[in-house]
Formats: sequence, structure tokens, C-alpha cells
Amino acid sequence: MKSVVAKIALAIIAAVAMMVPCEAFAMPWSWDMFKQPNHRAQKEEAPPQPEGTVPVTGRPYFAKDRAGAVKLKNPFIADKASIETGRAKYATYCATCHGETGKGDGIVGQKYVAPTDLTTEYVQKKPDGDIFFTITNGGLAIMPSYGDSVQTDDRWHIINFIKNALSK
Repeated sequence: MKSVVAKIALAIIAAVAMMVPCEAFAMPWSWDMFKQPNHRAQKEEAPPQPEGTVPVTGRPYFAKDRAGAVKLKNPFIADKASIETGRAKYATYCATCHGETGKGDGIVGQKYVAPTDLTTEYVQKKPDGDIFFTITNGGLAIMPSYGDSVQTDDRWHIINFIKNALSK
């Protein structure tokens, strides 16, 4: 009986001894991955583009606040292709709250606080950059931020759809 207990104790000690060096060995690499530098898109200036490189998705759009965003210009002409892309993205990201027609009668909008009616003159006359800022950072009180969900170009297409298809 003594030898069985001794073997079990020896096995436990050996298992613990094997685990400790592994954890100690992994610690510096685990910590390095945790403490790496990062960049929060749309929250701070984009890092400078390295010299000699060519962007493949265009330049990032950055606005510190709504006043700065008003100056942003929509890089996409409101042609049929842009509006159709915007329609598809609107159906995916916006219609659940704002509704298919933009009146604020989507499924989520009916259950909670009704969102803004996108067909009103108030929204239709807003500069594109202002709407872009709202999609990116969220509304004043209710609308969440979609800056991490909707790609930059798709936000501009959604704006073209809101201003050219929903208003009709």
C-alpha cells in the first residue's frame, strides 16, 4: 500500500514539475503578444503610409469630430452601381432598425426606440461626411457605431443609396 501511494505521489510531483517549466518558458512570448502596439481605426490618425508603397483600397478617411467630418467628400459618384451596392449593404446593416423604406419602421426600431426617418429633409440635406461620421461612430444617443462592421467604401455607397433611392 505504501508503494502505491509513493508511486502516485511521485507521478503527481513529476507532472507538476513538467508543467511549471512550460508555463515559465511561455510567459515572455505570451506577454509580448499581449503588449504589442496597435492602431484603432477611425479613433486616431492613420499611421503614415511607407514611402514607395501603393495603396490598394484607397486612402483612409479620418475625422476627429463631426465638424471635421462635414468636410469629407463622398469619393463615389451616385451612379447605378454605387446605389445598388448601397442598397445591398443597407439591407444587411441598416434595414433592421431603419426599415426597408428608411422610415424608421424596422423590426428592431418597432420594438425599441424608433430610429431616425432617413427620408426626411433633415437627413437628406445633411452633408455626406456628416452621415459618414454617424455611421462610423454612432448616433448621439441610440445608434451604435458601425465603424468596425461596415467597410469604409460601403459606408459611402450606403450614403448614396440613402440620398438617391430612399428619398424618391
